[in-house]
Amino acid sequence: MISIDLHSHTTASDGTLDPVELCLRAQERNVDILAITDHDTVAAHHFLREQMPDSKLRLITGIELSTTWSGAEIHIVGLNFPLDHKDLAMVVNAQGDARRKRSHHIAERLAKRLPEWNAEQIFQQVLEGVINQQKSTSYGFTLKPEDIQIGRPHFARWLISQGLCKDMDAAFRKYLDNSKIGNLKAFWPKMSQGVAWIRALGGTAVLAHPGKYRMTTTKLRALIKDFKLAGGHAIEVQGSNHPHSQVEQMARYCREFNLMASQGSDFHNPDYPWVDVGRLPPSLPENITPVWEAWN
Repeated sequence: MISIDLHSHTTASDGTLDPVELCLRAQERNVDILAITDHDTVAAHHFLREQMPDSKLRLITGIELSTTWSGAEIHIVGLNFPLDHKDLAMVVNAQGDARRKRSHHIAERLAKRLPEWNAEQIFQQVLEGVINQQKSTSYGFTLKPEDIQIGRPHFARWLISQGLCKDMDAAFRKYLDNSKIGNLKAFWPKMSQGVAWIRALGGTAVLAHPGKYRMTTTKLRALIKDFKLAGGHAIEVQGSNHPHSQVEQMARYCREFNLMASQGSDFHNPDYPWVDVGRLPPSLPENITPVWEAWN
């Protein structure tokens, strides 16, 4: 049985392992095919072109794009596109600009609640924390400050380091949920744009973790219908921690909307073993087409 994990993150975005460390962990856990899908960046893949550890692991290009649909933030995973595609830098730069504006917005909102810091101090300290994290890894993966993709988990780690929160859950609950920091969705492109970008790159567009959006059945079906109409290819049917009923529900949607199926752990951190790289059911439900069957 081949082990396939098509959703994972490194220190290029909000993961805690650098690209080589993640590949080695995947190898140790007997993963055969791995997609690194960092948020709005492919820096890990460029690094691994030169630093890929010697193993039988097959690495699939990937990226996770933040988009919006009907007032909700929706993530689109792009898979198996050429890393040297002429339009890839445009996509990464557009998402990077949006993410930087979003990060400064978060810092400004935090500063209103933490008067001992101003927004620029918060932003710079969070950025410094990300830089120090990259320096602490083993294989020399670092990014220029202007290329670092700061997300809410980085702000959460800063809040913990300042003794303001005991853990990530508390940081999100007290400071970083949408009711505290405002409408972050305003910074992202529409879902249809994200799908169009992935298609233009020659990649496979996957609706990431649809069960996490906490939608009614009616709204979720509307989302999947619009995703299909936009040109989407596949649904992420199963992950590390998805209940069986949810997996079967997503499989039914694959059949109903004639979409392929993907799977991925959404790995970020080895401290959370219940969402570990490669920790997936041994096979997809029957009568759906895996995305990898369309790849050479």
